[in-house]
Amino acid sequence: MNKIGRNMEYEDCQIIVSVSGGKDSTAMCLNLFEQGYSQKDFLRVFADTGWEDKSTIDYLNYLEKTIGKILRIKANIEINPEYEQSIKTIENLLGFESPMIRQIYKYKFMSNPFNKWCTRILKINPFIDFFKSLDTEPVNLVGIRKEESPRRAKMKEWEFNQNFDCWTHRPLINWTEKQVIEIHKRFNLIPNKLYLNGWDRVGCYPCIFSKKEEIKKISEERIKIIEILENDLNASFFKPKDDNTARIRDIVRWSKTKHGGKQFLLFDIEKPTCEKWGLCGL
Repeated sequence: MNKIGRNMEYEDCQIIVSVSGGKDSTAMCLNLFEQGYSQKDFLRVFADTGWEDKSTIDYLNYLEKTIGKILRIKANIEINPEYEQSIKTIENLLGFESPMIRQIYKYKFMSNPFNKWCTRILKINPFIDFFKSLDTEPVNLVGIRKEESPRRAKMKEWEFNQNFDCWTHRPLINWTEKQVIEIHKRFNLIPNKLYLNGWDRVGCYPCIFSKKEEIKKISEERIKIIEILENDLNASFFKPKDDNTARIRDIVRWSKTKHGGKQFLLFDIEKPTCEKWGLCGL
């Protein structure tokens, strides 16, 4: 493809693509290639929270073969000496340093819907520092689509980001999921395996806003880590509105019931997510 497809509003700007290891940010990079951009024409940046599933980290490594090197940035969180042994134990289980775990023990409470600090500290702040380090005028590309949620449906394609002191562009804002899947296929790319295993999103594994269908798929290894956190802090990871006593295994058990939380499902009657990718059994 020739250069006619290039976005003239990017001229004289350093293009920064926020990469998550998810399908939409991947599609955004592939879309740039179809417009005539090359790997050297834009930077790909991943904010490492230290709470991703290993499959997401593996996927980023796989993705680099197609979209180019991905810069990994992360928050620098000091270790709370009171919980140093727990932090070491959990990071050994994870297999990597975890800003999320270090921040949880620094605050002595987990991020929750009523005091949600995770995005700000683990993603936004590292990106603020990154943008401040640039010598050129940046434009930040974010893979957000309107059909994902009512909140995102209200977002504009172009918006000035006060935190990053630059313009944010959402080039896929009007794309459908079908279009995202199709561009993956054109580049012969498989998606992050979390999608094929029934997760709607990648990133924090699990997110405090995980759906019931996702909670029941949390790995035993991650459940054990959450148990350490809950025991140390005497709190629930998925904090119910009026009850902070429910523990991870209680919640996973509840996630395997029908509406009302009493009758257990003997079979998974939902269509597997992999069907829409045509990749079941991968």
